[in-house]
Amino acid sequence: MALTEPQAKVLGALSTLGPWTRFTVRELVTATGLPTDRTRAVLLRLTYDGLVRRSGKTPADYWISRTGRAVIASPTYREYRTRRDTATVPRSKH
Repeated sequence: MALTEPQAKVLGALSTLGPWTRFTVRELVTATGLPTDRTRAVLLRLTYDGLVRRSGKTPADYWISRTGRAVIASPTYREYRTRRDTATVPRSKH
């Protein structure tokens, strides 16, 4: 599956921490540098494709699925992955 650059950025940010770590749109905007509306559109598409999961609460939390983790682990997307010990995704207090 080929990802666009914004999709790879969001999936890469979601893959930086543990498999059940959840992120809000605001946290992903900060981590990727993408505009809020673009981040939301990318999350919608990645969720539809089964690469990302979404919580039912408001504000929604997003996390990477097993399929998404397999896609971003591909050598093609190496530059979009961040090592877990150097992840810079800011965490808000939920």
